[in-house]
Amino acid sequence: MKINNCRICGADALEVILDYKEMALSDSFLDSIDEIENEKKFPMNLCFCRECNHLQIDEILDPGDLFSDYIYATGFSDAVIKYAKEFHDSIRKTHHENENQHAPKVLEVASNDGTVLSIFKDNGSEVLGIDPAENIVEIANNRGINSIAGFFNLESAESILNNHGTFDIVIGRNVMAHVADLHGFAEGISITLSQDGFAVIEVPHLQTMFEELQYDQVFHEHIGYHSLDSFCKLYSRFGMEVFDVERIWIHGGSIRVYLQHKDGPRKISNRVQQLIDEERELGLYEISSWNEFANRAIAHKDSISKKIIELKQQGKKIAVYGASGKGQCLLQFCQIDNSVVDYVVDKSELKHGKITPGTHIPIFPTEHIHEDLPDVILLCAWNFADEIIEQQALYLEKGGKFLHPLPEPHYVP
Repeated sequence: MKINNCRICGADALEVILDYKEMALSDSFLDSIDEIENEKKFPMNLCFCRECNHLQIDEILDPGDLFSDYIYATGFSDAVIKYAKEFHDSIRKTHHENENQHAPKVLEVASNDGTVLSIFKDNGSEVLGIDPAENIVEIANNRGINSIAGFFNLESAESILNNHGTFDIVIGRNVMAHVADLHGFAEGISITLSQDGFAVIEVPHLQTMFEELQYDQVFHEHIGYHSLDSFCKLYSRFGMEVFDVERIWIHGGSIRVYLQHKDGPRKISNRVQQLIDEERELGLYEISSWNEFANRAIAHKDSISKKIIELKQQGKKIAVYGASGKGQCLLQFCQIDNSVVDYVVDKSELKHGKITPGTHIPIFPTEHIHEDLPDVILLCAWNFADEIIEQQALYLEKGGKFLHPLPEPHYVP
């Protein structure tokens, strides 16, 4: 469904910045080549709201089609597991700073396989997760993490409130980019949060996306791209305020935003206004900056496509590391398909044996690298580059090369 109105301010003020053309859904992996003939593709435009400066796509698909049978599980990445432990320690510290010595009652929105909640539970917290992917929720419940299968919105939030009460901490990690009904999401956070509690929401940061040319953050499952300014505008509509923010490395560069009810018990950090000022100075609230971004993206598409074709013409065997959403966006947008790439490797067992959407490249376990030894591996999971390079030291010792795609194609380390 094509939308004309901004999902934060409601204004009919969306202007197309970059046309990605028709693309298959980034998580619609195929089981066999027989399915290619009936593969569905959808248009996708990156748009800028001239009224409130929020960046978003204008094609909203049925969330049930996108997330009811999801194949991304948090626990498959060592870096994410390490991050989850650091996240817990940081959040518990913030909780205790307000003289709360008891273990907090925690709700996580888009809780996935329960990796983060399991750490809170092991440290004495009562926990509840909600996630739309029934297959992933089953994994969480099987590991003892109380989880509900469903989308988080005002209706489900009211049900949670009636059945479980309010929570000291409400968590939403890398979920807001996926949410079509931002008002229902934000109001749901507000009503499930206790009066003196706080919410912690993490989103890929618009500043990093702009500076590092991360146009591959844009795909049908990622429909909104947030600055701290747009974040504040959204939650202020529902009686909440941002009291702190910090930059974090996860997902290629994100911000962790702390919220409380308006006039809550925590002092508002100077970091909030400082980051908004930095965003403004960088030009993130100006459409001209995003027109420049689009021109850079198109130039990059030509550059990396040319690089891959040259390698293929030289007789090089080329693989891709990472069957992530951003990876599928990059491959499709740049038209890097099975005519030039031999295979993709990924750690997630849920993706092994499948074929990438749109580009139709077979997916293997990461061990396949050592069985086949490709000459060059394109790092589509570039946000985990350090972890991958460390794990694949033997591949590098044998003469293999990792090609990092952004902001310009370059070999690492």
